[in-house]
Amino acid sequence: MSRELAFLVYCMERYRHFKGLSGADVARLFDEHGVYRYIIKYFESLHTMGDHCIVQDIDDYISGSSD
Repeated sequence: MSRELAFLVYCMERYRHFKGLSGADVARLFDEHGVYRYIIKYFESLHTMGDHCIVQDIDDYISGSSD
């Protein structure tokens, strides 16, 4: 498994935990808003952040993708 893919799974799990969502809900949300591509594209920056910052960054990205 690549580092990027392992990090993507990590982000999904942290997001699920912090938001109290099921894995299926997170997968649906990430797919709907293109979060998978976002995390892979910005892996180098995101993997240096703490969990709270990652979750907030994903929330900000989702909010911006709805515009």
